[in-house]
Amino acid sequence: MAEKQKKDKKRKRRTATEAASSIGPMVKEFIVGTNRIKEEGKQKLAFTFIVCCHEEILRALDVAPIWTENFAGICGAKRDAERFLNRAESLGFSRSLCTYALCGLGFDHWREELGEMPPDAPWGGQARPDFMISTGQILCDPRAKWYQASQQYMPDVPIYNMDLPYPLFQSNKDHRDVWGYYHKYIVKELRGLIAFVEEQTGKKMDYDRLRELVDLSDRTWNLIHETYQLRSAVPCPMGTGDAMNTMVPMCFMMATGEAYEFYLGLKKELEEKNAKKEGIVKDEKFRLLWGGGLPSWFALGDFNYFNSKGAVFPAETTYRMIEPLYEMDIPETDDPVEHLAWRWLGYWTFWYDRAKKRPGSEPDVERLISFIEEYKIDGVVMHEAFSCRTWHVGLIWQLHQLGKIYKPIPVLTLGKDGKKKEEKRELSSLILESDIIDITSYSEVDTRNKIDVFIETLESVERSKVT
Repeated sequence: MAEKQKKDKKRKRRTATEAASSIGPMVKEFIVGTNRIKEEGKQKLAFTFIVCCHEEILRALDVAPIWTENFAGICGAKRDAERFLNRAESLGFSRSLCTYALCGLGFDHWREELGEMPPDAPWGGQARPDFMISTGQILCDPRAKWYQASQQYMPDVPIYNMDLPYPLFQSNKDHRDVWGYYHKYIVKELRGLIAFVEEQTGKKMDYDRLRELVDLSDRTWNLIHETYQLRSAVPCPMGTGDAMNTMVPMCFMMATGEAYEFYLGLKKELEEKNAKKEGIVKDEKFRLLWGGGLPSWFALGDFNYFNSKGAVFPAETTYRMIEPLYEMDIPETDDPVEHLAWRWLGYWTFWYDRAKKRPGSEPDVERLISFIEEYKIDGVVMHEAFSCRTWHVGLIWQLHQLGKIYKPIPVLTLGKDGKKKEEKRELSSLILESDIIDITSYSEVDTRNKIDVFIETLESVERSKVT
């Protein structure tokens, strides 16, 4: 065990900000805290997913969320997911399914079988919930089925399954024409959730408190946007590697004073770095965009490897779950439930109007273009995780769409014979392939080789500009 801890310490990723370095203890408290709540028995616990627009409802009814995706990610980051993935496979689940879900299912089955936490469970293990709240968001199919599968091992734990749709993008139609229908539907789903949680907790919703929490989240959203915009400075004060940590309050702590105070502190830290012109690396050569895909949680050190080559990531689309509310064209309402529904629709349709102004474009591409221009991006890096198909579908298509806008440039690649070859591609881009927590899918040597070739490409492009 001592040797394992020594290796874990050696693998720890270097952070550029104090805020990012403070996240570990914060996440540990999520997990340790839910186990403490379970022992005390004074508060209800709920399995739930991030980005589901109902966190304020849970907090208003004094329910503590158990973030099942987060726990799986922690298992992956600690390189301790394999035993839970293997257990899920032994139960008949395919390794090709979402490994977040597989890790959670394997862990839940083991805990229920033992009647206690599996041995050496990361940070004490994932507590048993009092109820579960699932939603697929027309995005992630495991979200709709994961908790149903868990219920096989916890048949006494009820589930509320929500449907949180958003208008599908159509370039020849105005999404506002159907907003009213979608809004009415989502409000109905949220009120159903409130009724379900009231039944599970024996409490009645305090709508004044809910309104206060929704307002706090709104202010936090805007603060996050203002904070992250500071990263557009040259040199860049904080990269995507740190953002994969600083996203924690955004994804798991909204509607709390702690989250708001965290981003106040991060904003101040970035402002001070910008004033001193203090960047992530001393000699910033290339500015990259993490253009899509969840990261490999066991390989966040790859961001440090990029930095060692003079490359920084001022922006990312992953886990940047906010757009400025003051720029959303959504109706005003005093009803906090109705506002939650409008905020949901406003976020998911934020880029619709801009996409319509560019023939053949679509919202995700417009978002990439905005980042490329605002953050002075030289190249785009994406990650295709084998087990996360619904989140990663379309990444290559998005790169092709970008290529129609930006001038084609030469890209060096590695051929099957291991020799470098030059080909024409529409944008300086790199697609990494691995998984989110299944470390057997990852080769550090191959990944670093791909990064080296990509950096060489960027260098050749830079030289061509001079000549």
